[in-house]
Amino acid sequence: MGVERSAEVMRTYLEEVLGNRRFELIPDFVDQEMLDHATGMRGPDALHTHATGFCDNIPDVEIEMEDIFATEDAAFGIWSWKGEPIQSMGTSSNGNPVFPRRVLSVFRLRDGMLMEYEAFVDAGQVRAQIGAP
Repeated sequence: MGVERSAEVMRTYLEEVLGNRRFELIPDFVDQEMLDHATGMRGPDALHTHATGFCDNIPDVEIEMEDIFATEDAAFGIWSWKGEPIQSMGTSSNGNPVFPRRVLSVFRLRDGMLMEYEAFVDAGQVRAQIGAP
């Protein structure tokens, strides 16, 4: 399938699914056995739950894609979001609500289909580590 397909899957997820709320596209690029590490669920329904939950929590969400790095079997998307969340996305060690606005999404693919999804916050630090000599 190639690097282009890996990048396309990430771009579709960020721009179309999250950015334009086109959740109906999810089955086009998600394998039935895909594992979403955030929810612990499998398959297209797992990513649908993840994506709709994110968008429902931030009704006016705007997605800004910063970079996509891709290989034959992986894609890495660094992105940020703007909007007003209904609920926090966790709490800090001192108990304050946190709203991580930069994210690194990591897709593992097989035959051009998403097999595994993990998201990491503080993508700026990850980006600096990736780009470091």
